[in-house]
Amino acid sequence: MPRFVHVPTEATTHLIRQAYEAGGPYQWAREAWKNSEESGASIIHFGIEEQAAERQGVLRRTIMDNGAGMRPEDLKIFLTTFGGGGKPIGVDGNFGQGFKSSVLPWNPYGVVVISYTAEAPDGAMLWIYRDSNGNYALREWSTEDENGEFVSLTDVVQPFVDDEHGCDWSHIRPLWMHTGTIMVLLGSAPDSDTWMGDQDPSRKETVDDLIRYLNSRLIEVPQRNGVPIETTVVDLYAKKSSDRRDTRDKTVNLPDGRAMVWRPRRVHGLRHYIPDAAVTGTVTVDEHGTQVDWFYVPEPEPPVGGTADYIVQRPVAVVDYQGEAYHTDRGKSRYRLFGITDEIMGRTWLIVRPPVYSDSQPTRWGVITQASRHILFGKGGTELPWEEWGDAFFESFPEELAKAQREARARDTTQTDPSMAKNLARILDRLNPRFKASRVLSSAMGKVLGYPSGSFAGTSGLRGPRPAGGSGKPGGTGGTSGPRHVLVPATAGSMQGSPSRVRGGYPTFDWKRFDPEESKHLAQYVRNDLRTIEGTEYRGVVYLNSTHPVFVQEFAHWADQIWPKADPAKVRELVQRVYGEEAVAHVVHAQRLNGTLVGKTEDNEPILIGEADVQQLLEPTALSAALLGLVNVEQRILTQGGGQFGRRADA
Repeated sequence: MPRFVHVPTEATTHLIRQAYEAGGPYQWAREAWKNSEESGASIIHFGIEEQAAERQGVLRRTIMDNGAGMRPEDLKIFLTTFGGGGKPIGVDGNFGQGFKSSVLPWNPYGVVVISYTAEAPDGAMLWIYRDSNGNYALREWSTEDENGEFVSLTDVVQPFVDDEHGCDWSHIRPLWMHTGTIMVLLGSAPDSDTWMGDQDPSRKETVDDLIRYLNSRLIEVPQRNGVPIETTVVDLYAKKSSDRRDTRDKTVNLPDGRAMVWRPRRVHGLRHYIPDAAVTGTVTVDEHGTQVDWFYVPEPEPPVGGTADYIVQRPVAVVDYQGEAYHTDRGKSRYRLFGITDEIMGRTWLIVRPPVYSDSQPTRWGVITQASRHILFGKGGTELPWEEWGDAFFESFPEELAKAQREARARDTTQTDPSMAKNLARILDRLNPRFKASRVLSSAMGKVLGYPSGSFAGTSGLRGPRPAGGSGKPGGTGGTSGPRHVLVPATAGSMQGSPSRVRGGYPTFDWKRFDPEESKHLAQYVRNDLRTIEGTEYRGVVYLNSTHPVFVQEFAHWADQIWPKADPAKVRELVQRVYGEEAVAHVVHAQRLNGTLVGKTEDNEPILIGEADVQQLLEPTALSAALLGLVNVEQRILTQGGGQFGRRADA
């Protein structure tokens, strides 16, 4: 018989600890909820064990459901098998290690599991703990015969009266449970309070955040017979003696005389918090069928509905993986990838729904979750294609969102001055032969794979194909006739293409006050942002930080020291225009470098500047550095200001 690979007992604790660290806060709650949901439960209750609370003042978190329960032999497998738990194992399924690895490290004294099934109507109970050697084991009890004589040790017993721990384990079972499972978290000692969650200094969990975590992790609570699974989390607070009316919530008296109110709070899922008034739609963003559901909440409706039991009180962008939210992000950079600009991001929700990779379809692209079920990656271990998704969404940008952005900008008094935009256009026209925009265009002989973005060469900023029967003109070198697709590069793309330099599509610039989290930067480039100024459409905007000390000092220097008699607003306008033009020139030049040969390796392989390199040159930090110490900017300001404001005062 061949020797099979296995994990030594002494290594299990390290694997569990590693998985625990990878999982993040509240992962134990997700794993417990998922196990209950997969058992067919219609009720999942995160409670607090009342007997030990009243007798000993110990507040232990319980998790119970009315699912199918586990037979005694299955219960033992569930608790003692790392990476199994009696369920099928696959990359698209629960891995059988989640609950154990997320809960055992912070409950070394033990986790009690009691399950009720048709085979064990009185319940089967196990207790798993960490022994003195650091290994996880099942607690054993002695069994006796009718004469009280010792017979053997067993690790599966019926729930019993346990004076040491202040409870009758059989009395934890609620009236609504016929079959199902109960888990009691015992913490690190007999008197540990676990109702707040994991109290490791790096986590310091709270009940409020536990509820918000579940509400943000679950996209929608699944239904049983047309009714959402009733998921509740018990919170508790001290009942004030001044309260004259009795609460409808349960009150438990602790041994120290405190009266604590047990308050159940409901979990609804993320979708519940998107207001019904939201305008919504769906955009397909790749050939694999990935879709982005968008929701825009118009004013004056609050952008987040419901109660405060939500992780953040503003919209988010998430990835929907099997009904759960991953990669939750409310940052500007994520939204900007999709063309959702700052004016409306605070009212826009994005739910990305990629296909799930499955062992049953190994050649089909999809996303997979890490073993800890904390992050996602694409087939082959690749990162999620956020930029490709964002570009495709932007190319098919919903008109409702575009209208909302236009209306928001119409209310903004800091828009770009049209005269500044015209001057920028003239400058870029002169640079056009040198700095042409880089795009991948469809070509039968092309070697770059991609999928159609919805735009065509020669129609910068327009979305959708030209009408059938339109007059196509020769495509230049290569003899391609008619409009050529602008492709979004993708290794799994369906269309061949080749890089091409085409005119148009230049960015503009705008000055504004940066938010605190971005205030260190002088500038930032948002490529998926359209601006139409005086009939000219600009693709991308370079934003400059009007309140950064470098620029504030520049404004003061030119207005106070160089042209103190001139209108300071006009001087400021000149300085802003020259710096804005310089920033745009940096962006355009950086984009022009894409595909540039810069050298060769020892094996004579070409070294090219790629898209990722260009993106690094356009990061806020790099762009900010490029705007420091510009002697040419100073000279341009002097030259243009001399004709407008006269001789400099310090000459």
